[in-house]
Amino acid sequence: GRLVGYAQMGGGKDEGVVEGQSLAVGGDAQRVGRAPSFEEKLFYVQADRAGAAIELRAETAPARDNNADLWDALVLGLRDYVRKNGFKSVALGLSGGIDSALVLAIAVDALGQDAVHCVMMPSPYTAGISLEDAREMARRVGVHYAEISIRPEFESFKASLQPLFAGKPEDTTEENIQARIRGIMLMALSNKHGHLVLACGNKSEYAVGYSTLYGDMCGGFAPIKDVLKTKVFALARWRNAHDPYGTGADPI
Repeated sequence: GRLVGYAQMGGGKDEGVVEGQSLAVGGDAQRVGRAPSFEEKLFYVQADRAGAAIELRAETAPARDNNADLWDALVLGLRDYVRKNGFKSVALGLSGGIDSALVLAIAVDALGQDAVHCVMMPSPYTAGISLEDAREMARRVGVHYAEISIRPEFESFKASLQPLFAGKPEDTTEENIQARIRGIMLMALSNKHGHLVLACGNKSEYAVGYSTLYGDMCGGFAPIKDVLKTKVFALARWRNAHDPYGTGADPI
């Protein structure tokens, strides 16, 4: 049989994340070693003659839980996208919901707390528990946090549109106006301070269109765009039980 050495790069490029896991395979087609996943590391393979044959020896990184691998992939993908595109910091809107909480935890693990800026933008329809959860999440991970009420802007939009909306009840139109105001706020912070705005939508929402164009879809990178909602909950539970980057336990 033939000996195979497979050198696999690791890192993020645009939307793709390559896992590493370089490996060596012996003449009997059995794996003799494997490098770790989503981590830059030199992988050594020792080749020894054994008579007419050559034997390979190498370390094998332990198999890991799927959530651990996925977490590292999301962290690496975000870190490399931000750094390779010349950004120093990111901004995101905190809603008090689990999606933005998960994106915040990923961002802190990827970039460190000082590079992450969060904004809570309450409207007339924002529940008190949402404000409490957003404040608590920002406190736990120690990021920059600000609150900007969008009530004045929201009321101004409604007043301007009132002559054209006369006789029609409030519906998703007004909900979408709120989301788009938040998008404008985040992009203004991006332009002024150079933050990359993170969109917090998940794959389930994008798949069925449960999102607002020019609103919560606004941003330069969507870290969990390929993560289904069920996996969002699984990752949140996993991250609360593990602290792989030493940024703090129970962030969500």
